[in-house]
Amino acid sequence: MSGMDQAVNSPEPDIEQAATSRLLDLARSFITMHVSWEPLFIGAVITGDDDMRLYFRSPERDRTYGVDVLISHTGPGLLSAMVSPAFLANEHLHKPSDDPHCDVIVDLTDY
Repeated sequence: MSGMDQAVNSPEPDIEQAATSRLLDLARSFITMHVSWEPLFIGAVITGDDDMRLYFRSPERDRTYGVDVLISHTGPGLLSAMVSPAFLANEHLHKPSDDPHCDVIVDLTDY
C-alpha cells in the first residue's frame, strides 16, 4: 500500500458489505477498558477488497500507527499482537507513512 492519496476503486457491494461486517467485528474486539500502557484503537479504513488499515495511538511513544492487515486473516493471534506495545514498537516492522492519519505504517498483510 503506497498511499491514501491514490484513487480508490469502490469494491463490489457484496464484498464491501462483508468487509464492513468484518471491520465492525474487529472494532468490537478492541473495545475494552483502556489500560494506560496499551495502544489505543482509534479507527480503521477499508483500503481494498481484502485490505484494511487499523489505527492505534501509542501513549508511551506519542505516535500513531497505521497497521495494514488482510481482512480474511485477522484472527486472535494477530489481534493480540496489535494491542501489544512491544509488537508495535518493533522498529524493524515500521515503514515511513504518507498517510496523514498516522506517523508510521506497520505492514502485517503477510502475518
